[in-house]
Amino acid sequence: MLAYITVICFVITFLSSNIVSADKGSVELSEYTFDKIVSKFDAALVKFDVAFPFGDKHDAFVALAQEAKELDELLFAEVGIKDYGERENEILGLKYGATKESFPVVKLFLKGKNEPISFDETKGFTSEELRRFVRDNSGIYLSLPGCIRDLDTLAIKFQNSAKEEREKILKETENVVEKLDTQDAATGKIYKTIMQKVLEKGDEFIGTEINRINKLLTGKISNEKKKELASRINILQSFSFSSSNKKDEL
Repeated sequence: MLAYITVICFVITFLSSNIVSADKGSVELSEYTFDKIVSKFDAALVKFDVAFPFGDKHDAFVALAQEAKELDELLFAEVGIKDYGERENEILGLKYGATKESFPVVKLFLKGKNEPISFDETKGFTSEELRRFVRDNSGIYLSLPGCIRDLDTLAIKFQNSAKEEREKILKETENVVEKLDTQDAATGKIYKTIMQKVLEKGDEFIGTEINRINKLLTGKISNEKKKELASRINILQSFSFSSSNKKDEL
């Protein structure tokens, strides 16, 4: 017990003294602290980069780290690598395939797994794609753009329940939607409508609707309509996510 408390105190002390920025939500790791810290978390999203990172990719990583900073089981960390002087963390970077030519490199480390999972940025190095990457590979739920956290929780609960319980959750959802302000009310009604359609048509409605909207997105529509449809897909994925890899919620 004493040993466990000692480890926890070490982690807390380390995180407190190594926060990159009070509102960034990520910590700096080195070759000396990397294994000790990463191993303490269910999941750790680590960016290997230059010692003083900047640019859109860095900003995307920081934005998601800030958004998810309340999740105790998920660590966001950065390893700054120097190719000059004492070449700090260079060997650690090479161990995970991070070189000057490939920066930034993002890896997801999962407790119990020997090898990390590499982030594929072919679809874009954005906060949204990083969020999907974490969700899909860790089971830790991160709300997507256009979603409402409380209603995401109900969507997950709905999809994992029997029909009788789903009807009760629909009522609960309606009560939540009624209390939303004008800005969120329209979004809330989408959750309610999806639940009604699932009760009427079955779970296959989720996949069918996602496919239908994806086809619409390939057509000639305004940017405003594209944004609206993309948000609807994100809400639908709140339902589909829960049926396979739910772990925690944000």
